[in-house]
Amino acid sequence: MKLRKLITTKPHKYGTRHLTAGEEYEVPPRHAIALVAGKKARFADNKPVRAAKVDEQLVHESEDSIAGPAETEPTLDSLRLQATQLGIDIDGRWGVARLQHEIARAKR
Repeated sequence: MKLRKLITTKPHKYGTRHLTAGEEYEVPPRHAIALVAGKKARFADNKPVRAAKVDEQLVHESEDSIAGPAETEPTLDSLRLQATQLGIDIDGRWGVARLQHEIARAKR
């Protein structure tokens, strides 16, 4: 089923989720049209987001800096891959927290 990406313009509830302005989510085309017509959301751009250029003289991060290497949050896809490699049956509804819990439980 094809889904459309929307960005909320007003806080509203969709399904079981309470969305605030600015959140991005996917819905079926029929729901997308109704939400856009009701001015609760707008269609998200299909263009990839261009990264802002940072002046290298102002911000200089290196692995041997005082703070150390930057910590990155694990993505949902990387956690799903890790869980699959550990032999965990994944439920598509699981979020980051549940996947981290199941991975930690499997590693024990």
